[in-house]
Amino acid sequence: MKARLIHASSETSADLFYATRFFAPDPFLYLQEANAGKTHLLTSSLEIDRARRCARVDHVHDWAGIRAHFKEFFPHRIVDEAVLIAHFLKQLGIHKVEVPFTFPLGLASRLKELRIDVEPLYEVFWPQRAIKTPEEIAHIESALGMTARAMNHGIEMIRRASIDSQDMLHLDGAPLTSERVRGEINAQLVREGAMPNHTIVTGGVQGADPHEKGHGPLSAHAPIILDVFPRVEATGYWGDMTRTVCRGQAPDRVRRAWEAVRQAQEVAFALIRDGVDGRMVHDAVTQHLTDAGFATGPLPDGRQGGFFHGTGHGLGLEIHETPRIGQKDQFLVAGHVVTVEPGLYYPDMGGVRIEDVVVVESNGCRNLTVQEKFLEILD
Repeated sequence: MKARLIHASSETSADLFYATRFFAPDPFLYLQEANAGKTHLLTSSLEIDRARRCARVDHVHDWAGIRAHFKEFFPHRIVDEAVLIAHFLKQLGIHKVEVPFTFPLGLASRLKELRIDVEPLYEVFWPQRAIKTPEEIAHIESALGMTARAMNHGIEMIRRASIDSQDMLHLDGAPLTSERVRGEINAQLVREGAMPNHTIVTGGVQGADPHEKGHGPLSAHAPIILDVFPRVEATGYWGDMTRTVCRGQAPDRVRRAWEAVRQAQEVAFALIRDGVDGRMVHDAVTQHLTDAGFATGPLPDGRQGGFFHGTGHGLGLEIHETPRIGQKDQFLVAGHVVTVEPGLYYPDMGGVRIEDVVVVESNGCRNLTVQEKFLEILD
């Protein structure tokens, strides 16, 4: 195994944060010596004291010290970041490094000019990231708790809304809009120390597009999808949860779709366990929805209808990470944390989606989401 090198901001690189547990907005350098050897973090004087206090690495170095050491040997050489990195590596006897596939191209090219062999890894950089420790599972459960409380703030607004003669929702004398509900959800997340990220509050036929954020006034007697997925600032872990509700009596087709989706989730829960192929789980969910009368495929207008996305995805330091539960063979392993989010979407009905998060165990799965499921909100 070669030495491993990452150059990025840990606020955007889950691989770097996983390796160091140190949040910083500006790029810094991480090095792990060969054969899972000693680990090093190189940062500026601005962050050095905090890095020494917080980072989970063996050694923390100040770029100023590296630069001074280089100048002792080469007082007249022009110094740029790549030169310092190459100097630091060579001092440790390192001439070959593995880097993530997203490693900066310009920096990689410059290091090669300086006789450092840079090899990008096409596969996952830290495969062990997919297997969550008890500490990580606790962080995800905490994120899901914040998600549920914010979700309930949005649902409570919908519950308190009145229905006017045009079957539109009003709250406190003004139309209830996707934007108002999303704003309250996001505000609650921020109050708890979580950062919202494209929160979805989609009403009526807008919900036929799974990633439509939602806009404008909300209608009664129509499905409203609420999909909330924040990142907790203190830990870096994500929550992810979806519920579909209807203020007033739902149309029969929406009720049947919601119940089919709820049961499809139960089908997945019953199948998920250590060693199972995620594709088999996805196929079973798809078949259940088809058997319930909700076919998937192109519609006459060319749009997609039915269940046309994956059943789930890994959740952790990224909102979407390994593994996936979908159309590709990918085996689940005890310790994986995955979403289970079947849905149905038709342009003339809107959408229905329910999403929980489970941890894969040896003999099944355990649901980490604590949030009730219901469709209709009646007076």
